[in-house]
Amino acid sequence: MQDKHLTADERRQFKRFKVKQKSVFVVTSDGPGLGEVVDIGDGGLAFIYAAEKEWPAELAADGCMVFGNNDSCLDLPMKLVVDRLFNSGGEDSEPPVRRRSLTFDNLSREQLVLLECFIWVNSVSEC
Repeated sequence: MQDKHLTADERRQFKRFKVKQKSVFVVTSDGPGLGEVVDIGDGGLAFIYAAEKEWPAELAADGCMVFGNNDSCLDLPMKLVVDRLFNSGGEDSEPPVRRRSLTFDNLSREQLVLLECFIWVNSVSEC
């Protein structure tokens, strides 16, 4: 039985790394959706995006891409873990910001190597 009092870091199987620059997350179904990658690891990634409501869960499964430094790009199968309100927005009509966490789904060896290279090129330090 999983302990409900564990933090997200204590529950994670894989380490997460902060990104060097504002890597961009792009959803490639139903048109582009843009977000800023917060952290990434062998198990998944988290990004923030401005929106009133969360994106549909199907967008993670339909295909997505992450662009990083040196024109690096990831296109991997992902599943939604959680999408929650991160910041309720500002008084200057700034939209609310949401945080979406995704897990990578059934990666092949080749995809895992590409992911590790992407992390090496785009990460700063362990979270």
